[in-house]
Amino acid sequence: MTLYEKLFDLKYRKGIPTHELAHRFPKHIDRVNEVALLDIPENTLKELFHEKRILARLKSLKKQLQRVA
Repeated sequence: MTLYEKLFDLKYRKGIPTHELAHRFPKHIDRVNEVALLDIPENTLKELFHEKRILARLKSLKKQLQRVA
């Protein structure tokens, strides 16, 4: 199980809040933040992030983790 899969499981299946995940995984705060952003609708993400690289990264991660789920 990858770290992203573990974070996804803890956040969305077990209901652990983002701030608790950040506390548990302080070295991986960027990954915790990315997993937390997966819950936001794509249209809203487009408004928040204008850089295409970030949007593509989040879309890819979302597809990858939903396939595993």
